[in-house]
Amino acid sequence: MKKIALTLLFTFAFLLLPFFIPQVYAAGATLSLSPATGTFNQGCNFTLAINVDTGGAQTDGTDAILIYDQTRFVAKAIRSGTIYSDYPGNAIDATTGKVTVSGLSSVASAFSGAGTLAYVDFTVAEAAPAGASQIKFDFDPTDKAKTTDSNVVERNTVVDILSSVTDGSYTVGTGSCLAGKGGPESTPSAVSYITPTPKILSQSGDAENVMLIAAVGVSLTLFGALGLARR
Repeated sequence: MKKIALTLLFTFAFLLLPFFIPQVYAAGATLSLSPATGTFNQGCNFTLAINVDTGGAQTDGTDAILIYDQTRFVAKAIRSGTIYSDYPGNAIDATTGKVTVSGLSSVASAFSGAGTLAYVDFTVAEAAPAGASQIKFDFDPTDKAKTTDSNVVERNTVVDILSSVTDGSYTVGTGSCLAGKGGPESTPSAVSYITPTPKILSQSGDAENVMLIAAVGVSLTLFGALGLARR
C-alpha cells in the first residue's frame, strides 16, 4: 500500500508541477516612431522618438535603423535614452540617409518593458520638395537571422524577437517656422514621447524565486503524504 501511495503521490506531484512554475511564452517586441505622422515645414527642426516595447521579454539590446529621404530631411543628432546602460553604436550616415541606434544592457541586468530608445533631431532641407515622405525602419520580418537590420535581442540568447515596426509618414510643408527654426507650424501638437518605464530584472529574477517557492510547496506536500502513508 505504501508503494502504491508513493507512486500515486509522485505522479500527482509531477502533473501539478507545471502549474507552479511560470510559463515562458514567445514574446513579440515592437519598434515605433513618435510622432508617427505630422507636417514639417521647409527649414524647420523636428524631433522623433524611437520607442521600443519588448513585449514582456528580457532583452540584452536593441538595434534600430532608420532610413530617410536625404533630399527632404537632414539628421542632425542622436540623443540616447536611458533604458539601456550603453549606446555604443549610434551613428548618422548622411550619404545613404541612415540613422543607427544601438543600445546594450549591462551584464548584471536586462531591460524589459516599454520606453524611449533614443531621440533623433532632424531638420527639413530648405529646398525640400513639398509633399509626402516616410522615415522607415530597416526591418525584414521574413529573415529573423539577418543581423544588419533593426532587431531586439532576447536575454542570454541570440534570438531576434522584433515582430513589427511602425514607420513614420510625414508631409513637407512650405509654411514658416516660429523664431526661424521650429515652432507650432512645424511641430505637431500631438507629439508624445514615452517616458522610460523599464522593469529591470536581474539574472536571478522573480522566476527563480517562484520556482523555489513551488519546489518547497511540493516538498512539503510529499512529506505530508509520506507521513500519512506510514500510518
